[in-house]
Amino acid sequence: MKKSLLTLVLCSFAFGLGFGVNNIAVSNNVVPKIAYVNVSKLVAASKTIKAADATKQKQEQEMIKWFNNANAEIQKQPTQAAKNSLAQKYETQLNAKKKAINDAYMKKVNEVDAQLDSAISAKAKGLGYTIVLRKDSVLFGGVDITSQIIPMVK
Repeated sequence: MKKSLLTLVLCSFAFGLGFGVNNIAVSNNVVPKIAYVNVSKLVAASKTIKAADATKQKQEQEMIKWFNNANAEIQKQPTQAAKNSLAQKYETQLNAKKKAINDAYMKKVNEVDAQLDSAISAKAKGLGYTIVLRKDSVLFGGVDITSQIIPMVK
């Protein structure tokens, strides 16, 4: 009798404990506060990206001049073998120049990306948002915080 009473008390206690924990878990649900940002607008506002674009265009114009000079030099060669050899040399140099230009540009893009992530995160946390999405992935709802982040973009 004592064993069955003890078992009943323990089962009742376990049931009550489980029910109480479940109630606490269900009642502590936080409703997410959702915002979105227009990343394209933020990138367009970045002075670093504008400067990187201008630098890249200037370097590409210089590369076109270099290419034209290299092409003229190739045409001056007396034999086809000499032309091919020089063309191969210039092609290697051209590929190295392209890679250097693209690597420098991507470095700037990555810097801006990290800066945008930091600015978006800081502003969203400051405003109490728990979720921030890209504008192009939002169909309905949320708050646009792009204009509040633009002043933070360098």
